Amino acid sequence: MILLVDHKDSFTRNLEHLLARFDQVIIKDRLDLTDHLLQSSTLIVLSPGPGKPSDYPETLELARNLIGKVPILGICLGFQLLLELEGARIIRQSQVLHGVCTEISTVPESITYQGFSQSIRVARYHSLQVDPSSLSALPDSIRMTAHDSIRNVPLSFEDLKRKLFGLQYHPESFLTEGGNRLIENIRNACVDEIG
Repeated sequence: MILLVDHKDSFTRNLEHLLARFDQVIIKDRLDLTDHLLQSSTLIVLSPGPGKPSDYPETLELARNLIGKVPILGICLGFQLLLELEGARIIRQSQVLHGVCTEISTVPESITYQGFSQSIRVARYHSLQVDPSSLSALPDSIRMTAHDSIRNVPLSFEDLKRKLFGLQYHPESFLTEGGNRLIENIRNACVDEIG
């Protein structure tokens, strides 16, 4: 079962639809989670949402307690939440990107981008970003797996040791190339570890 932690974003239902191709999905508000749901999940997905990571102390605490115990995927806000929790800084971008399709440079040998070329187009809806100068504060197990092709802003990561994944962009958007495959690659990595 995939547990989708809802941060009240307009993309949550689209994300649910994409995730449901791979497993049963249960959507829960971050304030309505039970130990049973958390422990029976094969993947926890932290949804997109408005605001900044510090606006969601309950999700930060949840992730702090679950990292390394259950696979976690953060999308957009979820990506920022996980990296801030691990030591990176989240800052305002010089250019707001809402509903914009941009090219990103990927690391094809990563789990996330298996079967992809070195660049793909993705849908971006964010005004905040990870500060590249703060990446050195992250644990060595976290590897950046994609960057903005023009500004070199980190846009995805994976930590295979702790089954922690993040995408700053929206794989559920029709503007993202191969969104299904991205989720399938991550899901398969989580299932392989569990099974």
